[in-house]
Amino acid sequence: MKRILSGGKYRFSNLSLTVKMFLLFSCACLAAMGAAFFLFYRQLSSSAQTNQEYLARQRFEQTQAMLEEKLERVESITRMAIGNENLNFYLKQLMESSGFAGQYVQVQSAWEWIKNIYYGTDYDSILFYLDGRYPFADGISGYVRNWNSEEGQQINAIMVQNGFRPFWQITKMEKNGESGNYMVFVRPVTDLADFSRNLGSMHVYIHADKLAESFLNTPQEEVYYIKSKEGRLLTVSDRKLYEKISPDAELEGACLPEGGKVRANSKEYYARVCDIGDSGLLLYAVMPSDTVRGSFRDTGIFTVVLFALVCAALLLAIWLISRSVSARILHLSGTVQKVQNGKLETLDEEAGQDEVGELIRNYNYMIRRIRKLLEEQYQLGQEKKGAELMALQSQINPHFLYNTLDMINWMASRNETDNIRDTVLSLARYYKLILNKGRDIITIGLEIELCEAYIAIQQKRYRGKILFELDVEEGIRDYLIPKITLQPLIENAIVHGIMEKSGGRGSILISGWEEDDEIFLSVTDDGVGMGTGQEIERTHKGSKYGISNIETRLKLFYNMEKCITYESTQGIGTCVSIRIGKIKGTGNPEESAEGGRLQ
Repeated sequence: MKRILSGGKYRFSNLSLTVKMFLLFSCACLAAMGAAFFLFYRQLSSSAQTNQEYLARQRFEQTQAMLEEKLERVESITRMAIGNENLNFYLKQLMESSGFAGQYVQVQSAWEWIKNIYYGTDYDSILFYLDGRYPFADGISGYVRNWNSEEGQQINAIMVQNGFRPFWQITKMEKNGESGNYMVFVRPVTDLADFSRNLGSMHVYIHADKLAESFLNTPQEEVYYIKSKEGRLLTVSDRKLYEKISPDAELEGACLPEGGKVRANSKEYYARVCDIGDSGLLLYAVMPSDTVRGSFRDTGIFTVVLFALVCAALLLAIWLISRSVSARILHLSGTVQKVQNGKLETLDEEAGQDEVGELIRNYNYMIRRIRKLLEEQYQLGQEKKGAELMALQSQINPHFLYNTLDMINWMASRNETDNIRDTVLSLARYYKLILNKGRDIITIGLEIELCEAYIAIQQKRYRGKILFELDVEEGIRDYLIPKITLQPLIENAIVHGIMEKSGGRGSILISGWEEDDEIFLSVTDDGVGMGTGQEIERTHKGSKYGISNIETRLKLFYNMEKCITYESTQGIGTCVSIRIGKIKGTGNPEESAEGGRLQ
């Protein structure tokens, strides 16, 4: 496994920058989009399923309400009919009439009244079974039947068994040459003049197809059907679908009034059942669970296709962006390779404002800077090389570092932790300023900080025998000066001025001010002082960074003559003064001013 991973890493590292960027960005973006799509798809699927179930419940409850309203309307109107005195009178007159003519007149009167009551209902026909003294004529048998007939006696038996309460029943009959299932509502007819006398019964017939009209538009795979409690099928919303699903006793037995997912015959369904009022009928709704998922299939396919298109567009955009970024980097890489062959060429193309553009600008600046440095190196010649070598020796100054480390060791043996911490911090600060990222030109402010760090170490070394004073105007701190200009003068003041006094105590004052267009800096000590100029020069060579080297650097940078002057009196002290021009900047090596040159 380790070898496989190592091989894969090696192959990946050998890919071009464009391919690497494309793969990395693609993986990151596709992973994020894939996770977002997965969560979105799950949420969408769940919402669609919940919505389908909600709609199915709404359809079922509306269908149930419409069926109950249809049947309740029949019950309500028949209640009004048998309580009407006019209809009750016509029916009694019909029962007492004989012959076709008399009976026809009464039937027509009753029927005119019944048509007005039942106007707008869904009934198919109305029939009365009456207890007539005389046989009813054949011509009116379509409206009235004799209760004493075999069928009438069966109905009467049911009414007696039911306590003469109205009831619904299912019957199959032929009408207009077609056979069909009918719902029949039977209500007893009582003599309003004598409530103990039952005149017969009123029958209202409703074809099963009229009930099916209450079924709302359902999904392609959902079927509604009505059955009696005895299991007799009355009507269905879709006969073919009903035969396809073929609900059996197991499925119908699993149905619940609140509905939901049920399992029967190793399949899952969304099924529900409820009573249709007091009619003794049951309303069923059955839908395979695949239908709910299938209803989301088109939306799911559209979502997947949309995601694929977005991913394709994203990958194309990532590829174009990767090529755009890597093209400039590869061009820069090719130009940098030419530098190895000594061809210092700059890039002429528009850099842009991004990181690559910044890199190109820095490269162009570096090439121009190298060219300029080569020209300056040629002009300065051997004199500059010697001065740089002396400056490097002074920066490293192993003797100073050795003495400081020896002092830290001595402090450690005496457990002077506070002094050790202060000395190490001062030493770190000193060398940080000395190195200064390779810059030879710094501000006067940084040069003063370097001197302060150096003095802090020497004060620890000489146990506070050396006092340090600073009197430098703030206005001159931002002007430029060659690095390590004042520190060698302070070192000479300590070693050859103060330390040669009896008791080895003294003070050093660094001053700085500006006059007209010039800046003055001075290092003053109260040491033993010096004699002639030859003695001064000979004494200052002890710092291994001669005064002449300092003056040479100042002349090169400021293009001025005679930058350093000396004043010394034996037994009183020495003052070394520096006169320089005004050149402002941040201390970067590339910065210079008119009349000056940076090294």
